Parts: sequence; structure tokens; C-alpha cells
Amino acid sequence: MRRYLDLLRQRDFALLWGGATISAVGDGMSFVALLWLLIERGGTAADVGWLAAINTAPVIIGGLATGVILDAFDPRRVLAADNALRGLAVASVPIASALGVLTTAHLFVVAGIYGLLFMTSAAGIPSLITRLIRRDDLTTANAMESLSFSLSGLIGPGVAGLLIAVVGAPFVIAIDSLTYFVFVGCLLAMREGGRGGDAVEHGADGAAADGTAPSTAAPDTAAAGVPATSRGLGPAIRFIFSAPAIVAITLFYMSVNIAGGIVTVVIPLYVRDVLHAGPETFGLLLSVLTAGDLAGLLVVGAVNWRWPLGRSIAWALFTSGLVLLLWLLQPPVIVLCAILFVWGSLSSSLTPWAQTIRMRLIPPEMRGRVFALLRTSMQSTRPIGAVAAGLLLSQGDLSIAIVAMALLFAVPGFIGIWHPALGRGPTADPERA
Repeated sequence: MRRYLDLLRQRDFALLWGGATISAVGDGMSFVALLWLLIERGGTAADVGWLAAINTAPVIIGGLATGVILDAFDPRRVLAADNALRGLAVASVPIASALGVLTTAHLFVVAGIYGLLFMTSAAGIPSLITRLIRRDDLTTANAMESLSFSLSGLIGPGVAGLLIAVVGAPFVIAIDSLTYFVFVGCLLAMREGGRGGDAVEHGADGAAADGTAPSTAAPDTAAAGVPATSRGLGPAIRFIFSAPAIVAITLFYMSVNIAGGIVTVVIPLYVRDVLHAGPETFGLLLSVLTAGDLAGLLVVGAVNWRWPLGRSIAWALFTSGLVLLLWLLQPPVIVLCAILFVWGSLSSSLTPWAQTIRMRLIPPEMRGRVFALLRTSMQSTRPIGAVAAGLLLSQGDLSIAIVAMALLFAVPGFIGIWHPALGRGPTADPERA
């Protein structure tokens, strides 16, 4: 645990990670409470589906503007303003409930505001990490960011369920609103990470400060004294397409997120139709999957990885696909738990490795825009998987959906193993991964 403890001893990083984790756990609680409030108000299954869609769909719109704002202003203050606005929006629900004026439309508006502003933190946090952390610690820091989301999925819904039964959904949402302001306080208490700070430095020629990882940014992104922050999304888009490793990894993750959308539909139907079990088994499988994610992240963050990161991502994808194929054997619960745990452990390593690659390649002056564009594009593919799962399962055969999930992991992984932009062995330069 030394690598984790060393990072947490850095005051500003500890404030950033602690505040973000508290806020993420609050979000995990709040979404469950919003859904339950909608159901209590007589919401139909279609209403629940629309609320889930509205909670995520505006990410595409918000993501396009977020990056430009993050690059133009102090990202700490942008994040603080974002969390303050979302905190006020979420707080309006328990306030309206207490006053007896809460409507179903109000719940949809709050979900929409959350989705519209979500990408500010999703892109802003990695932008801040690059300003606080040395190059050698990036993978550990990125693993810790992923741990925040895993802890949110592990703790938030369960705690929310217990609290809703005792004190009601509006109180749970009020707790989430407070977590936003805790994060705001942590951000404002940081001493570094503004426009002037940059721990992962690049020289004028685009090379990293230690002479490795030359940036593949388009040559006109910092022309003649014109700051890149004033030039919109064009330079960021050109940079993305000029970096083969980033393009490849982004396409891989879009494929993985489609598979993730299929998984969210397959697991509950498998529990009902194959295992003939109830919600407790469904909850068990989700918990085991999350536990596998946490285990994989802890290992990735603790190990000083020497293999090319891009090639490691490819092998992890390929192996994950092979593990998923074991699901076709229709195993009993205990064996399926083992499959999901191993799959979660393997697939969780992908995010910190990919994030480290991006941080080492993206020029400092456009990190906000590039992170926002990349994360927006990847987030947008998960709903495709959910729709595809509905079509694949229309005949009631889960096997086709399981094969599709496995291929969405294994095929990109196999391509990545041979992709020239992703490294060629244990002695290859991992910065070019």
C-alpha cells in the first residue's frame, strides 16, 4: 500500500481524491433515491427508463463545452462552480418535498441538470491530477480515481436502500447535496492545481520533461503566441486524430462500453430465467463484480508496471473476452461469481492504464478539451449496448448476447496486440503505448 499512502500524504491530491470520492458515493445514493421517489409518485416503467436516459444523455451536450471552459479558467474553480450548481439543484428536491410542491417534472429537470454538468468533473478531475502528480505516480493516481467510482457503486446504492427505508428518499437526496459542498470545500482548500501548475511537464518540442513520450499534437495548436485555450475544439480534435494510440484506445473503450450496456441487461435476465433466483442473487452478482473491480484496481495502482501500457490493455481486453465465454456454459451461482470476479479484475485495469497514456501524451494546454471529448465519446456508447441487448434478447436466448459481449472485448484486444502504436514487448517504451 506504500504507493497509495505516498499519494495520500500529498495534501492537495488527498483533498481532491477525498472530496471526489465523498461526492461520488453521494451520487450513488442519490440516483437510487430519485428512482424510488419516481416510483412512489406512481411512475411507470417507461418513466423510470426516461429518468435513467435523461440522467446520462445530456453528457454529450455538456461535454462539448466543458473542455473549452476547463482550459480557459482555473480548473479548481470550474469544478467548484460545477459542484455548487449541482448541489443546489439536488437540494431543491428535498426542499420542494418538505414544502409539498415536488412534482415528477421536477425530478426529470434535476436529472437533466446532473447529466448536463457531469462531464465537468469527469474531465476536470484528470486535468487536475496531471497538475499535482509526478509522471511515475500517474497510474496509481488514476487507479485511485477509478476506485472512487467503484466505491460509489459498492457503497452508495446499499446505503441508500437502508436509509430510504428508515428516513425516506428526500433525506437521502439531501445528504447527496451536502456531499457536493464538501467537495467544493476540498477544492477551494487546495493550494495548487490552478492554471500555472503542471506536474506532468512537456517541453516546447512536445516531448515530456524527462525526454520520453513525445507528444503527437498537431503543430499548429500553440502557434505564434496564440494560446490554445482561445482556439476552441478544433485543435483538440486534430490532436486526437494525430495520436494513433489515443484513437485506438478510445475505439477499444467505445466497444467495451457497448458490452457494458449489454451486461446491465443480461445479468438480471440470467438471474431470472436461467438461475431462477431473486433479487438477492442479482445483488450478489453485482457486488462480486464490483469487488473484482476493486481488487484489480488495487493491484494496478500498487504495482510499478514495466510492460507497455497499450499492449497490457490489449491483452487484458483479449483475456476478458475469453473469460466471458465461460458464461456460455450456464454455470451455477458460485462459478458465475468466480467468472464475474475475474472478469471485473481484468477489465478494471483498463481505465487507469488508458488514462495514464492520455495524460502522458496530451499537451497541457488542451487537456481539458481532449479529456472532455474522449470521455464524452466513450460515455455515449453505453446506451447503444442496452438497446442492442434488447434486440439480441428478443427471442429469449441469452447465448447470443453473451457471445456479443465476449467479442466486443476479445476482438479489439486481439487487434491491439498487433497494433504498432501500442508497444512491442517488455522493453518497449511504455510512454508510446
